Amino acid sequence: MPLKGRSYPPIVVQYDKKINPYISLEKALVKVKKSDKNILLMVGGDWCKWCGQFENFLDDHPKIAEDFYTTFEVVRVYYGESINKEAQSLLKQFPPLKGTPHFYLLDSNAKLLKSIDTGYLERGYSYNRKKVKTFIEENKSLSRKIKQ
Repeated sequence: MPLKGRSYPPIVVQYDKKINPYISLEKALVKVKKSDKNILLMVGGDWCKWCGQFENFLDDHPKIAEDFYTTFEVVRVYYGESINKEAQSLLKQFPPLKGTPHFYLLDSNAKLLKSIDTGYLERGYSYNRKKVKTFIEENKSLSRKIKQ
């Protein structure tokens, strides 16, 4: 459910099975060339409890969500039983994911910087505020170092 009046993109709970992630990635590459951001491929699905929990976490923590979306150009990639051939092809280029959501951090040339299992960000039935904030800050500084 989109949050109104926020400066970051609306929260998207569903990962669209029909979207070609290569097209989404190309659009993101154009945007990051003009910014200090890196691309964050968020791999998951609407079937994934933890993917929904991450979206709910961002919804419940607007300042963290704002930092998240100003730090990363987010591209969601559907992963699951109905994964399309483009998503399969794209994901084969990266280390295997161990669970969902899984993050792949890419630079402005789509080079893999990090493969991130998000399990360490979890706490109880949600996500740990401090760990998510640290994740954002560490990767914000990584972005700036790469761009210099």
